[in-house]
Amino acid sequence: MLRYFLLSSIILLSALSVTAQERDGKESEEKPISFSFNGIAASADLFGFANSLLSDYTSGEVAIEANFGNRIYPTAEFGYGWCDATDETTAIRYKTSAPYYRVGVNYNFSTTREKPDPDYSIFAIGRIAWTNCRYDVDTPPIIDPVWGGSTTLELNDVKGSAMWAEVGVGVRVKIAKNFHMGWSIRYKARINQKKASNSQMWYIPGYGINQSTCFGGTYNLIYEIPFK
Repeated sequence: MLRYFLLSSIILLSALSVTAQERDGKESEEKPISFSFNGIAASADLFGFANSLLSDYTSGEVAIEANFGNRIYPTAEFGYGWCDATDETTAIRYKTSAPYYRVGVNYNFSTTREKPDPDYSIFAIGRIAWTNCRYDVDTPPIIDPVWGGSTTLELNDVKGSAMWAEVGVGVRVKIAKNFHMGWSIRYKARINQKKASNSQMWYIPGYGINQSTCFGGTYNLIYEIPFK
């Protein structure tokens, strides 16, 4: 009985040793995750430019990003938003135009350790954005209920500013050599804003209608500037 026990133990230990060696060999063969610099890309948001033909308020923007290992893309976005809208109910007119800025990162979570695919990606988005602007507000004649008569309110060149955060998801696909198309959906949350003593911004360039949260999107044409 002791002989069978010793023989079984030797066989079991040998099997465990072989399994451990195979596992160590596979782990040593795995390539480490690479974050090497792969180039720079420039893009333009086609959705914002097209929307300017249909809406009283919109924005257009361009972006530049760096590619590290087809995984991490630090990004800076520069845009210009404008609005010239009159409320159908109150007839109050609001007008502004100003640049805005965003900085953040895209992370490609569809890539794999074995083959980071630069031609197709699904990525998470994170941004901090801000703008400084000036706006005008004009009201229709206001009737004085006590003394009669009417007056109008005209506010010109009022200073405003706002900061907000954006998170979202996006997809990007290759359409030709060095060219990609991509779209994103973003959830925006206002962090702070500067209010005047007698008014506040109705439209925030780069953000949208001034409310605590809102949604936005982009549809980009992207050109990669290869460095390899």
